[in-house]
Amino acid sequence: MAWICGVEEAGRGPVIGPMAMASCWTEDEELLRKVGCKDSKQLTPQQREEVFERLESLKEKGTIGFSVILLSPAEIDAAVEGEHDNLNKLEQRTTATLITAALKDEKVTTAYIDCPTTNTKKYADELARILKEDVELIAENKADERYPVVGAASIIAKVTRDREIEQLKRKLNANLGSGYPADPLTQQFLRENYRKKELRSIFRTSWASYKNLAGAAGQATLGAFAGFEKPKTPKLERDMKIMYDKLLAHGFSYAEPKTQYELVRMNGPDATVIKYTTGKLLVQGKKKAETETILKRLGAS
Repeated sequence: MAWICGVEEAGRGPVIGPMAMASCWTEDEELLRKVGCKDSKQLTPQQREEVFERLESLKEKGTIGFSVILLSPAEIDAAVEGEHDNLNKLEQRTTATLITAALKDEKVTTAYIDCPTTNTKKYADELARILKEDVELIAENKADERYPVVGAASIIAKVTRDREIEQLKRKLNANLGSGYPADPLTQQFLRENYRKKELRSIFRTSWASYKNLAGAAGQATLGAFAGFEKPKTPKLERDMKIMYDKLLAHGFSYAEPKTQYELVRMNGPDATVIKYTTGKLLVQGKKKAETETILKRLGAS
C-alpha cells in the first residue's frame, strides 16, 4: 500500500499561545480508524488524549509517523502584519515543512491538507510550488472530517496545543482559559495582563482583541466599523471611504467582523464584502460578479 499524509492545525484563532500544526503519515488508514481518529472537534479532551496515546504507540511500532510544529505568537504576528505575508501563507510554508518531514521518513505519494481557504485548487497549486516534491496534493475544506489521516493530524495538533496552554497556566499560576477571544476567562486574563511586558510573548498582539485593549492604531475597533470613530491611518481612511461612503449607496450596510482577520465586513443585496487586515478584498454571494464590478468602478482593491 502507498503511504499517505495528512496535515492539520489547531489554535489558529486564539489570542493567547501558539498555533500547532501537525502531519501524520501511514500506509494503512484503517489503523487510524480503529484507534478512533476523526476530526478532533468531535472528541472530548479526554478522548483526544486517549487517541493520542494510541497514535504514539503506533509510531513506536513504525506503522505511522507524525511531526508537530509550534508557531509562536511572534511568528504569527509577523505573518499577519507582514506587507507581503499573511496567516494563510505562514500555514502554507509550515505545511510544506511538515510534508517534507513525512517524505524524509517514508515514500509518501499523496498528502491531504485541511485547507484554510475556499479556493482549494489555488492553495494546492501554491503549496506545490513551495514544496517542489513529487507528491499529489489534495487540499479540501473540512478534510479532517473526511480522511482519518487528517483527523489524526488534527488530534496530534490539538493535544499538543492544549498541553502547551495547560503548561502555561501552571507556569503563570493563572487560569487564562482556552486562549480564544470569546472565552470569558481569556478575556479577563487579557484585560488584566496585556500591559505586562514580561507576558508580551504569549499574546498575539496583531489580534483585534489585543489591539482594542492596547489602543493600537493599526486595527480598527468595533466603533470604527460602525462609523463612530475616525480611522487612524491613511490606509483605513481610504478603505472606510470606499466601503462605507460609497457602498452604502448601493444597499450595503456594515456588519460586525466574524474573525480577528477582518478589517471590514459589509452585507448587501445577495453579496458580502470583506476587507482583511492583510489588505485582501473578498466578495462572496450570488451577486459576486456584480458587486466586484461596483468595487472596481469605485477603485477598491
